[in-house]
Amino acid sequence: MKKVYLALLAVFLNMFLFSCTKEDVADTEMLYHTVATEGDDGNPPPPPPPPPPPGE
Repeated sequence: MKKVYLALLAVFLNMFLFSCTKEDVADTEMLYHTVATEGDDGNPPPPPPPPPPPGE
């Protein structure tokens, strides 16, 4: 009888994992959508040249 109670308890507790999800998957995916902000139109510009060494 103890095994029956444990099985029912496991099923009952697992119901909480699925019963509260009312959001659409597409809405959740929009939260993690990556937007590129640099280099969309081509290659980014090269870095500036290093400063000359002191004393020259």
